[in-house]
Amino acid sequence: MRYRGSSKIKYEHSLIRGLREFLETELEPLDHVQTIIPGRIKKTRKIVEGLQIHYQYPVSGGAKMLAYSSGAVQEIFVVSSRPEALKEFERKASKVKRAEKMKRKSLSRRQLEQATGEFTEGLGEPEPSPLTPSPFQEEALELVAHGDVVVTAPTGSGKTWIAERAIERLLSEGKTCWYTTPLKALSNQKYDNFRKLLGATRVGLLTGERKENPSAPLVVATTEVFRNALYSGNERPWLAILDEAHYIGDEQRGTTWEEVIILASPYTRLLLLSATISNADEIVDWMAKVRDSRPYLVTEKERPVPLRYGFLTHGKHMLPLDPGHLDYRRKAGAKFSPFKAVQALEENDLLPAIVFLPSRKDCDRAAISFQGLSWKYRTPRFKIFAEAARDNPYLWENALTSPLIDAGIAAHHAGHLTGWKVAVERMLADGRLRVVFATTTLAAGLDVPARTVLLPTVMARDGFGTRFLTTLEFHQMTGRAGRRGKDRIGFVIVDLHHDKDLLLALNLRSAEPEPVRSAFKVNYYQILNLLSRLDIQMTTEILEKSLLLFQQTSRRDFKEARARIAEELKKRIEVLQRFKYLDRSLRLTEFGGWALLIRHENALVFTEVIRRNLYPSLPAADLAGWAAALTSGRTPRRTVCSLELKPLLDLAREIGNLEKRKGISSLLFYADEAWRKAAAVKHWVNGEAWGKLVAEADIEEGDLQWLLLQTAEVLRQLEDLPLPIATTAREARSMLLRAPVV
Repeated sequence: MRYRGSSKIKYEHSLIRGLREFLETELEPLDHVQTIIPGRIKKTRKIVEGLQIHYQYPVSGGAKMLAYSSGAVQEIFVVSSRPEALKEFERKASKVKRAEKMKRKSLSRRQLEQATGEFTEGLGEPEPSPLTPSPFQEEALELVAHGDVVVTAPTGSGKTWIAERAIERLLSEGKTCWYTTPLKALSNQKYDNFRKLLGATRVGLLTGERKENPSAPLVVATTEVFRNALYSGNERPWLAILDEAHYIGDEQRGTTWEEVIILASPYTRLLLLSATISNADEIVDWMAKVRDSRPYLVTEKERPVPLRYGFLTHGKHMLPLDPGHLDYRRKAGAKFSPFKAVQALEENDLLPAIVFLPSRKDCDRAAISFQGLSWKYRTPRFKIFAEAARDNPYLWENALTSPLIDAGIAAHHAGHLTGWKVAVERMLADGRLRVVFATTTLAAGLDVPARTVLLPTVMARDGFGTRFLTTLEFHQMTGRAGRRGKDRIGFVIVDLHHDKDLLLALNLRSAEPEPVRSAFKVNYYQILNLLSRLDIQMTTEILEKSLLLFQQTSRRDFKEARARIAEELKKRIEVLQRFKYLDRSLRLTEFGGWALLIRHENALVFTEVIRRNLYPSLPAADLAGWAAALTSGRTPRRTVCSLELKPLLDLAREIGNLEKRKGISSLLFYADEAWRKAAAVKHWVNGEAWGKLVAEADIEEGDLQWLLLQTAEVLRQLEDLPLPIATTAREARSMLLRAPVV
């Protein structure tokens, strides 16, 4: 199979069923075809069997074509010197017509029950057997001793086992290791797991605002923290594990992952783990070029627990996910009923289940609808919750506590406190819950599977509105179905009321996740760190090692991308010189040294606050407010107190305007959001009660906790400065980090 970077095809998006083979076998070999660019998958009312191609019309430099499969359509732009020659492919496919409804013989209730029984046949727990490692696990563990290793294997197949055994072996030999994850919550979870496995004294944690036992032989950290340690030049662990390695393509975090791979010492072995890298060969090729040694690629396709896909009928029956059964889907216009769905799953012995819903409010409303009901295992759930709430009594105030403890029904999303989510995950892992209503947070790396995953929609909501699920998101969610050692089969059930939604689910099921695409960006922290140790030529050479350049498929694309990186570097250096962080010889000034210690996307703003001496009169609570003003994340809806923020906002605008004049990207911020964030944090540091602040600021608990932890991370970095602001920052952080924030 070819991957982007080794063909004419630019795999920016997932492909509908059958299209990859058509592009690679029919279009790509043609001499007159230079580039093939598939667009996004869209739903259509035209329902066809197999793959059908339409030549739509010629365009400048090529032609536009349409590919149809089931209820999906995808545009294809083909750069060609002979676009008229592409018309021949129209003759290879029958004309696409609106599908006529087939007349099917209705199934009786008895036949539906029989079909449901056949669909769920074989479910249940497997016979107890000793856990033996799979061949791919043993292979990867052996290869770690010889070089870098990239492991791609389905969710739940035991990738973490490889890391655990490798770490145990290396620690027994007196060697050091780092285990990194993209998320603080996941790092905290792994930290707890490794403490149980290895003992508390042998494990440390570094996540920005938390610093526990940093000299331990195993350090669990966020990838950003490991990147910072590599820039300092002081870290050379024998093994570094990069968990959830598909984050290398993440818009916000991807640059950090590329920096780690580029900067890691040849002495350090890298172990990349992921379930969802469809172009792993290309990543391995890039790493071979960057690290002068080709990594070993270990790939496992087979799931330890096979998946079975079906859909919930408008009654309580389950049928295989097949176009021939569409007449029995949920009736058009009928709303999804959490209660009826859970009842159907329970009657068919398909619990526990995770139900993925588009929004936080959907999850909470679904959970609260079970208020007043009861279910078995109440005592174990109560004990787990009481343990989580022992150091965090605020958990008892959550309105969803009753459905959780009494009914075994939970909501799980980023709007809840960390302690709440940990309690829910422990209950689910112990088999004490019926259902968890979750957003995609639960699918993004947290190792909490269930027997069944239920999808009432193929849509997702983000900051830009409602959109279709990506193939990666679909596979992450469905990958949570099936518990190794507890289930013979994992079930993925969709409960949809449109034919086109069901057909899109069929396409997502068979499609490969989108190939990892570089999100590399040039930033100030990166430039200052490189220039603190290297000259401009070597700095440029390191930036040119990015996956972004490697993935350019033509000489022209490569030249353009290389020129963009060079221009971005030049302009950002000019900004750093304008603010006197670099001198004319591109050496760091004293101010540049300060900026090195502030590892934040708005480091220039915070450093300028210090350079311009804007902070001396700020009390600790106000400094915390300033630190919060330019953080990311959701914003309180109301302003709860007053504070002087104008000097900070004027400074941020000044820097942003300079960047715009230079033609380089500038971080977006909105003054009204900055005021609300700053006010909420100041109020908390001044001693406001948690529940009162949540209500007055009109913000969800999890979002407020995240805002405060982000603020604590900025303050922690200010503490490292050899300046008076460090004392004020330390005071502010100590007042901020109290329950339930930590």
